[in-house]
Amino acid sequence: MKKKELKYYTYKLDLKVLNILSIILFVIVGGIIFFIERHDNYVLELDVIGFIILIFVWLIVHELLHAVGFMIFKEVKKTNLTFGMFLEKGIFYVMCKQNIGRRVILTSLCFPIVIIGFITLIIGMSINSFMLVYLSIMNIVASIGDIVMIIYFIKAPRDIIYLDLDDPTSFTVVSNEDLSYINVVGIEMVEKGKYDNKMKAKDRRRLIISKWSYILLIFLAILFMIRIVGGKML
Repeated sequence: MKKKELKYYTYKLDLKVLNILSIILFVIVGGIIFFIERHDNYVLELDVIGFIILIFVWLIVHELLHAVGFMIFKEVKKTNLTFGMFLEKGIFYVMCKQNIGRRVILTSLCFPIVIIGFITLIIGMSINSFMLVYLSIMNIVASIGDIVMIIYFIKAPRDIIYLDLDDPTSFTVVSNEDLSYINVVGIEMVEKGKYDNKMKAKDRRRLIISKWSYILLIFLAILFMIRIVGGKML
């Protein structure tokens, strides 16, 4: 019997669709929490500046948890992880620039949603912490790209190969099966063809930060200094 050839399928995340889905998700999750708790006894522990800074830190923790999700598997090398930040596009990311399996990518995608999404949401609701509840909801909403990818990989065959190239808004899947049947809202297949094992990421930097991200980071640092000088500690 002739062995099926491997084919690659490259998918692009539709950011406009994902933004719409994130708004819908925010309304749904926020609405559920509001009707459950009514927020009568909730306390906002920080001022506005402190809260903005904490949201930024929370998003960084989100990406670090993705990295932990990768690194719990021995086959993933730390040197193949790339962190990136494009704040002008609202993008934080970590990419694994080596071939990995379905179990690895699913674990990485689920880590921040579960740990600083659902678990912290339950804790925040139990101790009446508006800050923790809101941060948890924001994390779940910001995970909309992860959520649609989770749905994709649940539908995908178990033996697929996943790889990141150099575009943080796309991913490539390799399989000997036809994956054209997999349709997920927010994900569009933009290319497919015969797989060549020479397909590799060209940019091997460990950290990628855009020019505008540096500017926004400086602005956040100034806000933090203003807050410290004002005598208000986190």
